[in-house]
Amino acid sequence: MNNTAIARVMTAEDDPIVRADLRLVLEEAGFGVCAGARDGIEAVELARVHAPDVIVLDLGLPRLGGVEATRQILSERDVPIIALTGRSTELALEAVDAGAVTVIRKPFVEQELVDTVTTALDTHRRAAREVSRAAIAEILEIVGYPETWADELEQRAYGAGKLWKRTL
Repeated sequence: MNNTAIARVMTAEDDPIVRADLRLVLEEAGFGVCAGARDGIEAVELARVHAPDVIVLDLGLPRLGGVEATRQILSERDVPIIALTGRSTELALEAVDAGAVTVIRKPFVEQELVDTVTTALDTHRRAAREVSRAAIAEILEIVGYPETWADELEQRAYGAGKLWKRTL
């Protein structure tokens, strides 16, 4: 993925008005909303099909709760999940224990949502780049080249700066 790539966000929210509001806020901020699930089972399925870069997932989903949907999605792929809840703090803590990167309370503030999605993407990107750099360094060591070349090779592979672009 290059520096001009638009981050693909999936939302999971049973309330159609909140789901539409999430889409509007995220698209106005320059993100691509690739799917909007109405329940937990659909969230797991759409995460498989669309492979989003980040997921904003309500914890009070029907058919399969948000905490369990988080567990199932993360058991299949590494993607930052932002839990969205208007419910108890206990449920929010369960979501974080299940692997959600953070929690946003409903009703959400637009800028908080955008900033949280951006931060989750950047944090995930940095972690992926650290893993990539470590793998490159290991390969260089095996073939007898200096590990110090890993930084330059990783930079060439991913490019400098932000991976996610919010605006067109």
